[in-house]
Amino acid sequence: MPELALEATGLHKTYHDGEGRLAVLRGVDINLAVGESMALVGRSGSGKSTLLNLLGLLDRPDAGEIRVGGTATEKLGESGRNRLRGREIGFVFQNYHLLGDFTVEENVMLGAAVGGGGGFRATNRARAREWLDRLGLISRAGQRPFRLSGGEQQRVAIARAMLASPKVMLCDEPTGNLDAATGREVADWLWRACRETGMAMLLVTHEMALADRADRVFGIADGELSLLRPPAGTNN
Repeated sequence: MPELALEATGLHKTYHDGEGRLAVLRGVDINLAVGESMALVGRSGSGKSTLLNLLGLLDRPDAGEIRVGGTATEKLGESGRNRLRGREIGFVFQNYHLLGDFTVEENVMLGAAVGGGGGFRATNRARAREWLDRLGLISRAGQRPFRLSGGEQQRVAIARAMLASPKVMLCDEPTGNLDAATGREVADWLWRACRETGMAMLLVTHEMALADRADRVFGIADGELSLLRPPAGTNN
């Protein structure tokens, strides 16, 4: 049995609006093994981002259990969830969320600002420069993000996510703002980072060419997951 980096069982999430209740997730089960990549596809509004927010401990389910690196989360308070998230989970979003008042290097160091990571201490500066070097951006370390291309900004976001050596990377449409060629380049960097670190990755995307690079591909519709493509070498 492979070691699980992330496991969720029976996740339910319902939103309320002026017209009533909208059940977005209906008893979703999902697990992600150490070193595995998984893609999640579905139409807009199907619950992809909702599921990602729950798994990333940015929101709480109405029912169900989430374990990150073997740690149960349902009874953790907000400070405990923040610490666990900061230690174990990295995020890459469609919008890069880089801060214009900080240099590229400082933006990467912000990846260690939560979860007891030490923020701007010297060891984190060294690790930030190491990741920028790996991602081909060391020459940009002292620049402001607005001077970078979209692809370069997304690579900075990847470096920021990698700084804390997370066990799980959660990516929400990471190539959605990029042209096709730049998107492929960013995807190459994401998979390279996963291979080099043994990190697990869950990728939300509407691009099937990107999803097909993952070990497993799931679809989401009507609040439920369905396996679209099993791992290579299985009989499913």
